[in-house]
Amino acid sequence: MFFVVWNPWDKKAKAITDFGDDEYKNMLCVQAACVEKPVEEWKGRQELSAVPSSYCRGQLDPRKVLLGG
Repeated sequence: MFFVVWNPWDKKAKAITDFGDDEYKNMLCVQAACVEKPVEEWKGRQELSAVPSSYCRGQLDPRKVLLGG
């Protein structure tokens, strides 16, 4: 299983119509993927935990990320 972690950052966030220009600061997307055979179907489950860190304080606030606020 592979994961892609991304954020649109400031320029691309402005191009997303239902996304505020500064909302990228509170957004982190983690997508799970399984790449083995082309057009193969699979089922999976993803469980995430947010761990507060002083490194990202005020940037990706886990309460805002998890609760959408």
